[in-house]
This record gives sequence, C-alpha cells and structure tokens, in this order.
Amino acid sequence: MGRTSVRNCLAGFVVIVGAWLGNAGDVRGAEPEPLWDGPAWERYRDTVAHPCTTFKPADVERARENIQRYPWAKNYAASVEANARRNLDRLTPEFLVNMIPETTPGDPLWTPCPACRAQGKPVHPHGLWSWDVDDADHLRCTQCKTVFPNDAYPEDVVLQTQWGKPQTITYCGGETFVIFGYKTGRPSFTANVRARKVKWIAGYCRTLAEAHLLTRQPEYARACREILVRLAACYPGWLVHVGYGEYADMDPRIAAQNINNLPEPELCPPPNKPDRRLHTGYWSAGRAGGVGMESGFVRQVVEAYDWTCTAQDADGKPIFSDAERRKIERDLLRESTILLVCDKAINNKSVSNRTAAALVGMCVGDPELVRFGLEGFHRTVDGWFLADGTTSESPAYGTMTLGGIWDLAQAVRGYSDPPDYRDADGKRLDSIDLYHGTAYERVWEAFFRGLQGDLRYPPYADSHRSSSLGANYIELMVSNYPDRPQYLALLQETLGSRTKAPDAAGDVARQELLKELPGSGLAVYVREPGLEQRTAPPLSLPDWCPPELRIGHMRTGADGRESLLTLSASQWGIHHHYDSLNLYYWKQGHELLSDLGYLWDHPLKHMTVRTVAHNTVVVDERDQVTRERGGEVLFFKTSEHVKAMEASSRAYPQAGLYRRTSAVIDHGGGRNYVVDFFRVSGGRRQDYVYHGDNGGFAVHGLSLQPAPAAKLYDFRNVQTADGAAVWRTAWKCAADMTCVAWNVGQSGERAWVADGWGQRDWKNSDLGATIPYVVRRCEGDGARTFISVFEGHAGTEPFVRGVQPADPSGTLLVETALGRDYVLSALDAGTMQVPTSAGRQRIDAHFAVVSVQDQQIAWTFAVEDKPSGDAP
Repeated sequence: MGRTSVRNCLAGFVVIVGAWLGNAGDVRGAEPEPLWDGPAWERYRDTVAHPCTTFKPADVERARENIQRYPWAKNYAASVEANARRNLDRLTPEFLVNMIPETTPGDPLWTPCPACRAQGKPVHPHGLWSWDVDDADHLRCTQCKTVFPNDAYPEDVVLQTQWGKPQTITYCGGETFVIFGYKTGRPSFTANVRARKVKWIAGYCRTLAEAHLLTRQPEYARACREILVRLAACYPGWLVHVGYGEYADMDPRIAAQNINNLPEPELCPPPNKPDRRLHTGYWSAGRAGGVGMESGFVRQVVEAYDWTCTAQDADGKPIFSDAERRKIERDLLRESTILLVCDKAINNKSVSNRTAAALVGMCVGDPELVRFGLEGFHRTVDGWFLADGTTSESPAYGTMTLGGIWDLAQAVRGYSDPPDYRDADGKRLDSIDLYHGTAYERVWEAFFRGLQGDLRYPPYADSHRSSSLGANYIELMVSNYPDRPQYLALLQETLGSRTKAPDAAGDVARQELLKELPGSGLAVYVREPGLEQRTAPPLSLPDWCPPELRIGHMRTGADGRESLLTLSASQWGIHHHYDSLNLYYWKQGHELLSDLGYLWDHPLKHMTVRTVAHNTVVVDERDQVTRERGGEVLFFKTSEHVKAMEASSRAYPQAGLYRRTSAVIDHGGGRNYVVDFFRVSGGRRQDYVYHGDNGGFAVHGLSLQPAPAAKLYDFRNVQTADGAAVWRTAWKCAADMTCVAWNVGQSGERAWVADGWGQRDWKNSDLGATIPYVVRRCEGDGARTFISVFEGHAGTEPFVRGVQPADPSGTLLVETALGRDYVLSALDAGTMQVPTSAGRQRIDAHFAVVSVQDQQIAWTFAVEDKPSGDAP
C-alpha cells in the first residue's frame, strides 16, 4: 500500500476512543487508554512470523551470505558471538536478581557528585560517571575518582512506596543541588546503579539474541529467555518516574495517563513538596530509566524476543514455553508500551517511543500499536522535519530524531495487517513502503546535502563539531535507494576515511573497501552481496540553500568538498541559538570562522548560545530576540567562480536594517576567499563580532592599547584602537592553514580585541579555554556597513595581497596573486566602474564580482535586480 493509503488509514486513528476497555485498572477521571488492552494481541499473536521487526528472514539470509563471502562480515559475526559468550557464565539466578532488581531503576543521569563539590571541582548536574559490570554495585566519578555509594556521603534520605510490593528509594543527604530547573535536587547513587544494571542487561540480552540469529546456537536463546523472564517478572512493578528523583507511587497506568495531574501525591526528595505531577512530565519519564526515552530499553528487549522466541533445542523442542511467551509478551512487551502510548506529542524523544510501541505491535500481533507508531512516523517526517526535509532543530538533533524512526521504516517494509483485520474505519494496511512516496525521501537527501567536505556537519545551533551521518544510516541509504549513486559514493568515502592507507583512493580502492571494511553492524544485514562490483561517481556535494531551513551552503572545489561557507537566516526554534545571520567558514579540514557549538546540559551552556559567541552583529550588547526574529533569503546564486547569498532578519526590533551579503570568490586550486558585507541601522551601538583561534593570533595595521577599565561583555585582556582604516588579523587554524581577516573600517568605527569564552566540551576537558574575539564597534543609530574579507591559505604566501574600499558604501577592491577582483554590494542597486586595458567598464547590479587579470576581464558574476523576498 502506498503512502496515500497508509495516511488515509491513519487519518482517524487518533480519535479512536473506547474501542477496548479491557482490564485497564482504576484510571481516575479519564477513560482507559484504548491501546492498553486491545483484543488484537490474543487474536493475532499466533499469526506473527518471526523474525518480524528490524530484521526480516531475507535480511538474516543476506547476513549469512555476507559472513560466508567477506572477512569484515565474518569478523562482525565473530565479535557478536564473542561478546555473547563472554558473560554466559555470569547468568546465574543470583546474578539476574542483582542485575534486574524489583526496586524501580532510577536513571544514569541527574546524579551530581558531592565529592566534586567538596573538592571545589566543577559539578555537572548529570555527573560524569564510569560503571562496569565487574563491579556492578558501584559508580566511580571520572573527575574526582570517588566511588559511590560512599559512607562519607550516605543515602540517609529514605522514601517508602506503598503501591504494589513496597520499595525503598534512598537519596544522598546533606546540601541539595540545583539540577537544571529542579532547584533542590538530591542524587541517588543506588538508583543510578540500578538503571545502569538494567541498561546493561537489556543490551546483553539483545547481543545474545543476535548471536543466536547469526549462529542458530540454542544456548544463546536459552540465556536470552532467562533474562526476558526475569524482566517480565519485575517490570510490572517498576513505577513511572523521572530522572530528577520523583516517583508516582501508584498503578503505572494511572500515572502514565495522568502524569501532569496525578490523583495522589508523588514521592519526591525533601525539601521538595509533592505537587501531584512529575517534574517535566513525559519529557523525562520512564520505568526502566528516567530520561523520557523508554524506547532504548523497549527496542532492545523486543528485538531480543523477536529473534529468539521460536528458537528450538537440538532435538527440535521449543526453548520458550507457551506460558513463558505469553508472560513476556504481556508483562514485559505490552506492559512497556503503557507509558509510551499516553504521550501523544511529537518531539525528538517521543518519536523513538512511538517506534518502540510499533515494534512491540508487530512482534505480538497488535495492528493498533503499529498504527500508533506509523502515525508518529508521518507526523515526524511531515512536521518535525521541515518541508524541505531538513532538521527543525540542529544536525545533532536531526540525527537523534532520525535514530528514533529508522528502524520503524525498516520493520514495516512490506508489512500487512493480519488477513482478516480491519480497523475501526474498516481499513487495513498492506505492503507498506515508507522509503518511497513519503517525506522520508527528502529527509535522507537533506542529510546528504548538508554535509561539509570532511563528511561532518557544520556545528550550528545545538550541534557538535563531531556530528555526522554515521555509517549505519549511509548503509540504509544505499540499500533503499540503489538508484542514487551519490549515496554509494558517500558510503565508499565514509569507509575510506576509516583507513590510513595512503593509496586508498580511486574507484578500485573504494570498491575493495566494501569487501574489507564493515560500515557498521547493520551492514551485514542490509548490504547486498556483490555491492563492491557497483561503480559510483566521485562523491560531490552541491551548493545548497534549503528554502525552509534558510541556511546557505556555499562550496569550493571540483567536488564541493574543499571549503564550505554557511550563512544562516534560520528562523527561531527549539535547540536554536541567538545566531541569526551567523557566518561559519570551514576549509580543508579546518574551521576559519568557527561556531562554538553545543555544551549540552552544561550549567553554562548559554555561553555558546548567546549572540556574542557567534560571527554576527550584536546590537546594544544584547542577545537577539527569538519571537518573530524571522529570517529571509534575499538571494542565493552560484557560479563556477562565485557563490553568493544575501539574507536579512528582524533579530533586533530596534534595528530597521539587519542584512548580510556574503560570498566565496574562487579562482580554483584552493585560491579563494570570502567577502562579507553586513548592513545594520538602529540601536545605540552595533558590534560586528568574530572570533579567531589562539594559534599565533596577531593584529596588523592597528596600534592596540590596553583598556583595563573598559567593560567589553565579559571579555578579558581588552585592547582597543581607532578602527576606521583597513587592518587585518591573522591566526593559525592548524600547522598547515593560516586564516587572515581583512577589516575594512568605516568612519567612527572602533576596534576591540579581547579574550573570551572558548570552551566547547560539556565534560570540561577544556575548562577555562579562551579564544580571541574581535569586536568592530559603531555608535549611534545611523546606517552602518561592516565590510570584511576572510582567507584561509596554506604555506607562507596568502592569495589575497591587499584590500581597499573603492567606495565606502559597498564597493571593494581585492588584490590577489592573479590580479584584481572588484566587488560591488549595494543596498538597492549600484554602479561600479572597472578599469581595464580597454577603458573603464560600467557594471550596474545589486551585487557583482568582476575579476581583472592582465588588465582584461576574466569573468563576471552579477545579481542584477534588488531582491524582494525569499529566494528559492
């Protein structure tokens, strides 16, 4: 069934009420959730053919063929079996009781270290912990090395539960901690340990199941069964709770449906007082954990069951009894969806929970749980992702959200409802394919187009320098879109980056890599045997400005991988920064104009979110606004030699003009540079800000003087000078790359150089790091144009030899090793006179670049009309 049929079938899904009441417990003030106890499970469970979730029988056969043919696949299978066998001897009844406790697990996060605080060390609200199954009852702080539980920090705050079998929850006494918005939080090391045990055992259970899937050895299935049976015995007693340490002491069904309006007070560590809601609600809620992503646990155990539940001993006897299967399906798998199906929202966490519910539905024969997951999938690709397929948050959170849906798309390949099933509207699903004819196609293409040359993502918004697509995803792209050779080229390049062999280049070498190197564990199941025989063109990344994301990607190099300049007109959203019209410049593996990225849940994460941490203009020393800041792409145009973009926004209400025009001018062979024109009017003070690197930072053409009494944001070592002339800064981005910034001053402009925030690691490995910030400041509300040129060059000789304004309103002369480039940027329309051997040539345009070499025009680029709105 195609997309239209699936969507039509799901259209009425969310309004189904009262279809099944079943034995839903005493849900107060609301009808029981229809998905809890539907009759479909009992009716259809015997129609399920296993394996039926992420891996189908054809995938398993493909894996076995790959294992026979390729060393990389054989090595992968051997590693899975070795990991499974490594801990088999541990699986005694006593070990399982210890690893799968009756007491509700807490969460591995939300556990600040009191010993770090006592020693004066920085304290992260989550703590920084190590744990190992060889010492399963203890945590070790990676910063101060203190082991917990610890007599010096006793858990002497004790709470007792009443619902079901009583449980004892303990917390560290003494002074409380501020844990994000929870102002008086208390760590519980024992709750953290319980969560880590459960997380480990669930992962090990899946490893055992995969070992059985690949080898058919019954001993792995028997071990898997023992774990699943113990989990099914304990999971129903685990309370709905949040990582902050609040527990709903009641039937999990009641808590799940009323999480923000509980009928009874929750348990919370003193001095907090119950308010009949769990702090942050579904966002941080769970039962096996408390981070809002119960799916991590559920997806592992449902796959483990799916891959082993029909296993047989050597004599053909089923390893799982029917009673054990029913208990696991009822008390573990279906029970694990109780919380998940009550959260109807779509966000970067809930989408994963939707997938987990659907996988359970497929595994136990419940078509309504499958529909719950599918409805979330379509709301994700059609709504959470933007209409052009790009992330609504950041590259890192885009891949996180993709991680919440990829296995649903794999699992429902060819899915059909049980033969006689019809939903409440009389409809059914048949032969589903989510890879084609849905917005999912655009999502994959957007992830491909957004890469920079090193196959990572630019670290804009809440993202990291290390954010990348990952080999698992690329394997899925190649497997499901064989008609897109660039995806195969991306896979070849990704695998090639994992070897240091100097000759790993060219078509033959790239093909050989597919035979020798695993892309991921997923590759063994989805990579077609013989894929190495397929050819692909060299990987090439295009210039790109997605119309909804509104971040222009301007590239150089024949393959688009030499350099990347991005200009952001992105509109405000979750996980965004105060960074409208930010400029980021990367070249040949190095950041020239960097984005400090994301400090995750660090207490000082605002330091990289704030406007002054970005390469943009700050007005009145304030952060940009969020509401109605807008963002328009006024033009985006590229050619062989010039890639240019102009954008504006309303980031400052007092600024009537806030517009940036930036371009990469490329002469080939790495000889390129960036020109930048930032126009602003309004406000009392305008600061054009960019930051460099500590590597040999130097200032030329300016006589800086110390200004110890000056207050320049929270910067230190402040120096200043008159900045009305042309001057430049230079720094080493790396041993083989120098960045030079030409600053074309204007009347009344003052230059400031200082040291400011440079930390980029939320774990504090670079605690206290600073980098040089350049601030070009103008005063008054008149119109200003900040003009700059940025170049990154190898060796000692720059390509740009000089920069001077031909017209202060926006005409620039750039002298290069090849000649002269004339650049025109006008507020509306402008005129530029270009001297040549044939006389002056007049150029009328809004933006133009003319390259003159040997006194003749070598090429011309022009945007002739003043733009009036969004560009395509």
